[in-house]
Parts: sequence; structure tokens; C-alpha cells
Amino acid sequence: MRLAIVDDEEVFRLKLADSIFSLYGRENASCFLYSDGTEIVKSFENGFIPDAVFLDIEMKDLDGMKAAKKIREFSKDIPVIFLTSHTEMAMEGYEVDAFRFLSKPVEPDKLRQALKDLEKTLTVDEKLILHKDGDDLIFPISTLVYAEAANNSVRFVFEKEDTELRMKFTQAVKMIDEVSKDFYKCHRSYYVNLSHVAKLGSGELITDTGDCIPVARSSAQDTKKALFDFVRRSGR
Repeated sequence: MRLAIVDDEEVFRLKLADSIFSLYGRENASCFLYSDGTEIVKSFENGFIPDAVFLDIEMKDLDGMKAAKKIREFSKDIPVIFLTSHTEMAMEGYEVDAFRFLSKPVEPDKLRQALKDLEKTLTVDEKLILHKDGDDLIFPISTLVYAEAANNSVRFVFEKEDTELRMKFTQAVKMIDEVSKDFYKCHRSYYVNLSHVAKLGSGELITDTGDCIPVARSSAQDTKKALFDFVRRSGR
């Protein structure tokens, strides 16, 4: 996600960016820092549209409310998260369709929840299209629990059903990677959706659907790291 942080206090800008990186990971979030409302408006005028804006309400040159109204001229939908020490100003934020209000100093748990809700808002559930017997089977990628290599076929196991197609496992992995980055190859024959992992053991993992998936000994540490990185990134 590309996040703009607008605050006239440099210490707070840097601290908020560091908090976002620690919760979400530098590989999954980019923070662009601005010292006042005028700077972020100029950025929009120059064609840069971030995914969301963290906006301090109280700033000297162009305050947050006025800046938000300017931002709405460029985008009606971009989430604006107001930062304020005065919660009584929250009502005015509804005029610009504020996404969230966070009190300063920002509490880690509330920031984590805001990022989690923000990701849900920004994420479109991509679809996995499987061609079988002349038909196109369309599934939300989030419902795919894992893919399993089976001889010359691949079994796609979803939350409520499964289907098998004749294809190479490498083709299936490539097809999944085109619509999601939340899968990991924990075994040469299994490609697992990390969002469906309920428990990770030394030689196996259990999905939230109750399936037991083997974890190769050579992949155990990397699988653990991939799962931890996913949990940190997604806020699960």
C-alpha cells in the first residue's frame, strides 16, 4: 500500500511511519511524508494518488479539514484517516467522508485495526478461473485452501468443494501467483493459502478446514517465516 502521512510535526511523521512498517512490513507498505496540507495537495495536483492518507487535522498553513476537502476534488473514494488530539473535531470529518479518526498519540492496537480495515477496503477479491470440460469455473481466490499435485493432475481444494484438473503443478502455481501472493509451497506437492493456516507443527500444518498438510523438513523454517510474515502483513 502507498500511504501518505501528513503532519507538521516531523517526529510524529517518522514515528507513525515506523509503526506502520513494524506492523505491516516495509515490503508491503510505502510511506510518503508531508509536512503540511499544501504539500499533499500539490502532490495530488502533480498526479500522485496514494492508496490512503493519514492526515493531521491541526496544521498551520493548510489544516487537515481544508486539505481533505481539496483531496476530495481529486478523489471521492480515497480513504482519509484523520489524526487529532481533539476528538470533538470528529463530527466535522464526516463532511469529507473520513475513513477513521485516530487520537494522538496513536495507540498500536488501533493503528493495527485501522490498517487491517484499510486493507479490506482496498483489496478486491481476485478470481481464479479454472477451465474444465468446456466450462469456466470461477472461484474467489480467498476460498482456495490449497492446491495439491496428484500424478498428472492438480486438485484444487476450496472451502466448500474441490475440483481436479489435468495440468502440471508448476502451471497451477503460476496461475495462482497471478492473482494472489498469499500462497506458499510448504511441500513439493502442496501450495497452501497462508490465510487458511490454523496451526503449524514441526512436520505438518492444519488448515482452518481441518485438512492436514505435510511440511517438508527442508522447507520447515521457510514455511514458518512465510507464515509469520503473512500474519504481520495481514494483521491476523
